[in-house]
Amino acid sequence: MSDVLEVGLVGAGYIAHSHARAYAADRRAHLAYVVEPVAEKADALARTSGAQVLGSLDELLASDVEVISVCTPSPTHADLVVAALGAGKHVLCEKPVARTLADADRIVAAGRTGPGLLMIGHVSRFEPDHRAAYDAVRDGRIGEVRMMAQSLVGERPTWSEDDWLRDPDRSGGPLVDLAIHSFDYLTWVSGARPVRVHAVGSAGADGVVDYAVATVRYDTGALAVVETSWAHPAGHGLELTTELTGSDGRITWDYDSTAVGSVKLAGAAPRTISQLGNRGFVAEVAAFLDAVEDGGPSPVQAEDGRLALEVALAAVESLRTRRVVHLSDRSEETA
Repeated sequence: MSDVLEVGLVGAGYIAHSHARAYAADRRAHLAYVVEPVAEKADALARTSGAQVLGSLDELLASDVEVISVCTPSPTHADLVVAALGAGKHVLCEKPVARTLADADRIVAAGRTGPGLLMIGHVSRFEPDHRAAYDAVRDGRIGEVRMMAQSLVGERPTWSEDDWLRDPDRSGGPLVDLAIHSFDYLTWVSGARPVRVHAVGSAGADGVVDYAVATVRYDTGALAVVETSWAHPAGHGLELTTELTGSDGRITWDYDSTAVGSVKLAGAAPRTISQLGNRGFVAEVAAFLDAVEDGGPSPVQAEDGRLALEVALAAVESLRTRRVVHLSDRSEETA
């Protein structure tokens, strides 16, 4: 392995720009290539990052890159991750790990057998407030975790190609694409295993569920409430509030009106802007590169990503059936 790791990005959308900035902030990495089917997006990211645009994944896999970030729509993750690991690359795959549990299982299997290191990009674990709360809980400062609540709400996402995020078949809606942050983080911070899920929600005028509240029961008896929304008014931004309550104390924090948007100038491609881009993503990429250099372990294992997806899909199923869903009863083929 060279002193400076050559990096390739698959995808050139909103999240890819966050990854590009994070790699640029780390002296151990050089973003060399971008693969993206939409030429305008590929060129825009290449211009801002100094990377070269390649025409296909095969070209990227045949190149000298050692690290690949997969920043594409979640239904495409499995094929890309399996191919990259099979080519001997180290892979950072954006959340959710996949769109279905069957695809998640393919990724888990590839991560166990491939020579490269695989990490799932659950960036909440690397946000400063989230990490500080995790350390406090693990140090026993609030005693036994009993009740957790997280609200992560915002406006309808408009930056996805072909509006794929608004297609529940492709994205799973906010319960899968947005609340996945909460499902992963609350499992991680509590150290408990989710065992059953119940969800309620409401749909917009187009019939797509864009607001939901899910409750999760854990094997320790702890309970979590997760609120998620893409139904808030345009210009609302992204808001997060968190409360962790234990037998001896409580931790709370919030992010108020975090900006997530774009700048559009005459004659230029849209440029995304986000206050989150230089927070968790920089720490996430640094942890990934640390693990690559050290030979592991992965900071966020594929099995963790699969579990968060299982909870999210259980919430979607509960919303559809109006029943409590027990995770141990779920089929691995559930979409």
